[in-house]
Amino acid sequence: MTTDTEAAAQQADVFMEGKKKADDVAFMLGQVLKLMGIDVGDPDSWPQLMGRASLSGEPSVFLGSVPLPTAKKIANALVYAESARRSQDTQT
Repeated sequence: MTTDTEAAAQQADVFMEGKKKADDVAFMLGQVLKLMGIDVGDPDSWPQLMGRASLSGEPSVFLGSVPLPTAKKIANALVYAESARRSQDTQT
């Protein structure tokens, strides 16, 4: 049987593990955006990007509000990448 203190410590560990995973993904996404010429933290480009976790430890990435030109640039890149993937699949 665990005490309340041990249970709280375990819950904190689960939360921190989820937060670390989310922070890692947010960092990788930020690096990809940087390669695309999109600056995270710039209000005109991509104002906010951060890792989060629920109390249960479920990681998530908060993308914030993204200006329309940036959203269009991301959408075009995703469409291009999917088109290239499908083209490669049909060639093999």
